[in-house]
Amino acid sequence: MKFNGDILTQDFVDQSSYKAIEDIYKMILNVMMVGNLFGLCFLVFLNTSIVLICFLFFVLAVMMMLKFKIKYRILISSMFHLNLILVTVIGTMAMGWNSGIWIVMVGAIFASYFLAFNSKPITYSVSMCELGILIWLYLAYKDMPAVIPHWAEMTLTITNIALVFYTILKMSIYADVITSSGYQQVHEEKEQLEKMSKYDFLTGLLNRRTIEKALKYELSMLRDKNANTNLVVMLGDIDNFKMINDTYGHDWGDKILKEIAKTLLATFRKNDYVCRWGGEEFLIILPDTKIDFIHKITNRLTKNINHVKLPDKTAVSMTFGMLVCINAASVNFEYIINRVDKLLYRGKQNGKDRIEMEILNDATNAKNDDD
Repeated sequence: MKFNGDILTQDFVDQSSYKAIEDIYKMILNVMMVGNLFGLCFLVFLNTSIVLICFLFFVLAVMMMLKFKIKYRILISSMFHLNLILVTVIGTMAMGWNSGIWIVMVGAIFASYFLAFNSKPITYSVSMCELGILIWLYLAYKDMPAVIPHWAEMTLTITNIALVFYTILKMSIYADVITSSGYQQVHEEKEQLEKMSKYDFLTGLLNRRTIEKALKYELSMLRDKNANTNLVVMLGDIDNFKMINDTYGHDWGDKILKEIAKTLLATFRKNDYVCRWGGEEFLIILPDTKIDFIHKITNRLTKNINHVKLPDKTAVSMTFGMLVCINAASVNFEYIINRVDKLLYRGKQNGKDRIEMEILNDATNAKNDDD
């Protein structure tokens, strides 16, 4: 089956994003309730023409808040825009441009960025319509004589500016949470995809593709190493693994693979490469390795592997082929893999649970080419 990376990058919003989105729409309902309540209490003494509008949308906002569900977000957005349009138009026509009631419409235009409808054309159309209404109101009522006291105009203007500023500021904060959360999600998904492309899903070790790149790199660097260092390549195979699967089941087989992987990681150095080559085979690369360390690691490796036990307490064993490439050995990737595989096969023939070692230089390379 072909792997589809889109499964990991499908539309998904984490918990913090959901909460931020909900908070935006709850905040809009709160703004509608506060704004319309202010209109009921303040404008009833100045102009009664928009009191009914304020009362209607105040009641609707309260009802929506009591039964809030995020699936009603389009309805909430529509109510918000309609509320502001009606209050702005009726209020400006009744009290004039200088009343400052039109300022709330400016907030609606900016809010469209956060309260987008499902269709961009609809969102843009609503914003352009509101902008057109503002221009029309300005041209039609900018010279209208004042019908309310100056203190009332100042109160309306300051209140509307504060309300718009608060609304945009809160929306910006919530939008920042959503953006940050989205970025973090994409970053984590990218890391997950990169991890899946580099590591074996069962054991957590490097996978075959990654180790191939590492081995080719280490071989290219081999000639630049000091004369007393070597590159060691090992290919190991769990002995009698088919019997383990047949006797104890594949779950136990997977458990043994994981335990062997942990043992190999604990045995070798941090800068060594440990890979699941395929099935029950493991490839290990030891760069910059001295001869005395090679002798130590071979004794430690067999002992550590035998600490892994089957359900009947039988020790698990592995057979390894080990190729020691001394400095300046001229070899390529294919030759190394072929040679270490032959050493592994030889170890199986010689009784298993052992390490077959060979030292490789240009001279032995030429000799072994004839094998």
